[in-house]
Order: sequence, then structure tokens, then C-alpha cells
Amino acid sequence: MFEEIRNKYLYNKTQIVVLNKQGIVTDSDNLLYVIALNKSISSFHPFFETILSLIELDNQEFTFSCIHIDVNAVKRTIDVIFNSGSNSINPFIIFIDFTYHYNNFQSIAQEKNESVLSFHLTDLKNQQLESEKNFKNKFLANVSHDLRTPISASLWFVGMLEKSDLTASQKEIIQLLKETNNHIKELVDDILDLSKIEMREIRINNNSFDLIEMIRHIEKIISPKTKARNLDFQVIKDEKLPRFVIGDKTRIVQIIINLLDNAVKFTKKGSVKLSVLVKEFNSDSALIQIKVTDTGVGIKTDNKDEVFQSFKKLHNSKKIDGSGLGLSIVSNLVALMGGTIDYQTEINYGTTFTIELPLMMDDFSVSDLKSFDYIKINHKLDVLIVEDDEINQLLLMKLLLNHGGFNINVANDGLQALEMIERNQYDLIFMDKEMPQMNGIKATSIIRSNLNPKINAIPIIGVSGHVVKKEKGILDALGFNGYVVKPFKKEEIYETIYTVLKLEKP
Repeated sequence: MFEEIRNKYLYNKTQIVVLNKQGIVTDSDNLLYVIALNKSISSFHPFFETILSLIELDNQEFTFSCIHIDVNAVKRTIDVIFNSGSNSINPFIIFIDFTYHYNNFQSIAQEKNESVLSFHLTDLKNQQLESEKNFKNKFLANVSHDLRTPISASLWFVGMLEKSDLTASQKEIIQLLKETNNHIKELVDDILDLSKIEMREIRINNNSFDLIEMIRHIEKIISPKTKARNLDFQVIKDEKLPRFVIGDKTRIVQIIINLLDNAVKFTKKGSVKLSVLVKEFNSDSALIQIKVTDTGVGIKTDNKDEVFQSFKKLHNSKKIDGSGLGLSIVSNLVALMGGTIDYQTEINYGTTFTIELPLMMDDFSVSDLKSFDYIKINHKLDVLIVEDDEINQLLLMKLLLNHGGFNINVANDGLQALEMIERNQYDLIFMDKEMPQMNGIKATSIIRSNLNPKINAIPIIGVSGHVVKKEKGILDALGFNGYVVKPFKKEEIYETIYTVLKLEKP
């Protein structure tokens, strides 16, 4: 059976040529090429001159791959196996025809090369586009920064003129100047934000804040604008809304104000409504749903995604101001915070934008204290503030100095704090959780493991952008005696100090 298979599939793919020690062909089956007997193998093809130089060796075998032989109009690509023979065996050559395989491989290799070249070409084009995009964004960012100073100065001068004695005509001109400058400032701020987003330089700063107070703040900003256009403005707050949450308050306000400004801008009559609801609760977080609804002109577009593209204006009317940047910035900020944004619209009947944002709940804020009694500290307490951010350093120092009764030192990271603790004695430490070189958790762990009781027993108040339930047990176990949350509130700071140092109110 094996011989039948070989004869069927390999018979016409190989050829055997027998030589003598002088390289003369003594026999050949001529299955691939017709080779003359009693002539040197080199006369068949010049390649075989190589064989003659190896034929004197004893019982050696060599393989030559991918040899192109073109003889008598027969073109093949073959592998050549040469055996130099021995005393008992004549030298012989085996031809193996791989023409089809080599041709096929060459075609595949060519396709692969073309694919690789195409990929590299595309990559180069993408790099060029990315380079151009970065150049554009850096240029816009730099220009925006440079424009802010003269615009702010212009607004200041306009404000000063507004307070002076002016005629009715001059007041009208001043009002136009003020509106124009404010419009330019908003445009510059939008360009700067968009450039930062595209260059991935914008950061989401998660801190504890009062969600209910944030909604009241937004209501105060928007109410005068809706009144000026004779629009009804309604704010709906879910009773289940958590009071204190962790997120980027500044960016969330920016998102909501942007959507509400658009709603007011595109609504000639009717109403604008802001709804803030809880869609779902988890163990330590909530999915907050924010809806901005208007009865305005609606959005006309064939492609829903176009609404969130940069420089895409919803309406081309010259009567409506706008750069087309606002919704692009909003959608990017929502995405950076792990949320989603969508909208429903009907021409001449209005639009509803719906945002869903996941926010951690902060159950440890004590900002809502009904009353607060200060405790006078008669003897000075030595306090070490371990914080890498200069602004937070200054804020903590200011709060402690305003209270009185504290001597203050500052360390920029955990390593520096450990050195200072070895040299000085402190009554209290404020320790930021996240710092370069050595973070607050590591530094606190080292302090607690110190053999000196004057060091390992120092009360430590953790400083963090947020402290949630699942972290409390860990921080307690690491040796933190209390916690304060950024942004700092004086009542929280003082109340925590009193509790940690066991200071009693009179």
C-alpha cells in the first residue's frame, strides 16, 4: 500500500542521479530532467560545479534548498540532496521538486510584504494625523491661555466703566461690550477644555461634596436666565438622593450648566426642567440620573452622534450664539467620569438630555453639623501636616492658625515625615493618603511599628479625597485615628481634632 501511495504522489516529484567519484553521471531515472550519461554532472547545469568540490569527501550529505534549474525550457525550483558516497556506495544526487510550494510561498510572502507595507503606511499616516492633531491642540491651548489675560483685563475695565456715571447710550454700549467679552471668554474656555481633553491632559478630581447643595447652587445660577426669557424653570430632586457623594463637583456643575444654558438658549417659550434622580443603589455607590428637558426647537440631524462632535452647531441661525463645542465637551467629560449621555428630541416640541453618572457615597462627612462649639486650646499643640499639594498645605495651615493653639510643621511626603518625626515630638499628624515617594498608608504603618512609644502612639488623622465604608475598616486597622475629607471644612477639621485628641467641650 505504501509503495502505491509513493508511486502515485511522489513518483514524478523526485529524481535520482548516480555518479562516480569523478562526477560522471552513471545512471539517472530522468523523472524530472533528461540528463546525459557518461558526462560530468556540471555539464547538465553550472550549479553542480559545487558538487564536484564535495565529491572527494567520504560519506557526507549536504542539502541545497530552493535551487532554480532552467534546462531545455523546463523550469523548476528544487531542493538538492547530495551524498558523497563511500567505498561501497557511489555518490548520488536526489532532486525534489518544490516548484509549486515555492511559487505558492512566494505569492504568500508577497501578499504578506504588501500587507506589512500597507500597515506601516497606515501607521505613518495615523502618526502624522496624531502629530497634526497634537500640534493643533497645543496651539489652541497656548493661544487660549494667552487670550485669557487680555479678556479678563477687558472685563475688569468694562466693570469699572459700568460703575461710573454714564449716559443711557453709553450704558447700552457698555452692556454690549460686556456681553461680547463674556461670549469670547466662554469660547476661549471651551477651546481650552476641548484641547485638554483631546491631549488627555484633563483630570477628573474626585472629592467629597454636598450633592443637594450643588443642585441649589445650579438653580440659583439658572433661575435669572429663565426669568429673563419668561420661561418656567423647575428643579426636581429625588428624595432618595444621597447628601454627600464623591466625584468631580466642578465638572458635574459644568456639564449641567452647559445643558441648561443650551436649553434656555433654544427655548423661546414654555419651560426648562432639571431632574436629578437615583436610578439604582449599590453597597457604597449610586447611579445618579440627570435629565435636562426643554420645550424648545428640538434638534434636526440625520446622524444622532453628530450632536456630540466638535464644532457641530445644532442650528445655523445667526441669531443663536454658540461655537458647537459645548456638547462635545459634555460628552467627553461624562465619558471620563464613567457615565453615559443620550437624548430624545422632537422638532418644535423640545429635547431631553439624559446623563447617568456613577458616584460613590460618602457616609463620613460631618459638614451638616447643626451647631458647633469651639474648644479653646490653652497650651500649644505641635502638629505635623504631611501633604504634597501646596494648596492643601496652605488651607490646613490657615484653618489651624485661625483656630489657634497649634504650632505647625509641614512635610511633603511620607519619607520626609518619618525623618521629622525622629527629630521632633508631635501631638498630632495630618497624613494625606496619596503622595509621591511614600504614601500616607505606608508612612502610618511604619510609624505604628516604631518601637519608641512616643512615636508609635502619635494620633494620626487621615486626609483623603474620599473615605467610604469599605475603606474605613482598612484605615482603622492601619492605625488612623480619624479622617477628614477634601475639600476641607473648618467644622470637620476642628470636630475631628477634638475627637481624636479627646478634647472636651466646656
